[in-house]
Amino acid sequence: HESMLQHFSLPFCSKMTVLALLLTLLSISFQSTVSWSITRRAVLGSLTSTPFLVAETMNASQPSSSEREVLLSAITRGADDATVMDALTNLIPLDPSKGKLSEDLLDGEWKLLWSIKAEAFSPLLQLPRPFKPASYQYFGSTAAAEVGSSRVAQGLTGGLLGQKEIWLSSGVTPSEENSSSLTILPPFRLQVGGRPGSGDTKRTLVDAGSDADFRAVNVRSKDAQAAPRNEYQQLYVEGGGAGALRISTIASGDPVIVGAIFVHEKL
Repeated sequence: HESMLQHFSLPFCSKMTVLALLLTLLSISFQSTVSWSITRRAVLGSLTSTPFLVAETMNASQPSSSEREVLLSAITRGADDATVMDALTNLIPLDPSKGKLSEDLLDGEWKLLWSIKAEAFSPLLQLPRPFKPASYQYFGSTAAAEVGSSRVAQGLTGGLLGQKEIWLSSGVTPSEENSSSLTILPPFRLQVGGRPGSGDTKRTLVDAGSDADFRAVNVRSKDAQAAPRNEYQQLYVEGGGAGALRISTIASGDPVIVGAIFVHEKL
């Protein structure tokens, strides 16, 4: 990746930091097609011993059940992974979407509140304050305005990145196998730009036309490169505006990130 780094000169980080950032964002892509079916409790139960990431802030203004409040409380106070996983297990069966996704449910900007198996996909998110960036996800009209239609994007900004935002985007379509899942498609693009709506031109660092090419850039094994596209399953999705919660997982595909679980809040 040295040739790539030679053309990537950012004032806020060294070449080694850029390489770490590149690997971080490449790892969190959601590429995908389902090759097996998982139950919601099965994916949660299999990860209770995995490290987790707690986000800095959240907004719990959304009307909610006691199970929802237990989850938010656990994340807010930095409870241990087993406690948060127990709260997730109790909340997911109450999924307001009933496993049926719609464009309106996902549309907008979502901030990552918490994740498990974070060491498999985002080492920068494990940095201490004030260096740790915030992580965002963009769907629908918000994503279209920044990275094009029928695409989903991830973003890291703040912390050591300052006002810059690192964008990782890919194609997206509803899964043909599971009504609660999204199939993530090439091309995969890693770009540097500004926050949504800034109008800053994005500089493209990686443009991979296939899952295998993208995983090769991310230093995946030959077996991982040959794995099917990832299935990004939504386990729990609230409707409404700001404050809505969403719980999701990588259900299949790249073996390095399969099983990762995320809790996002809509902004």
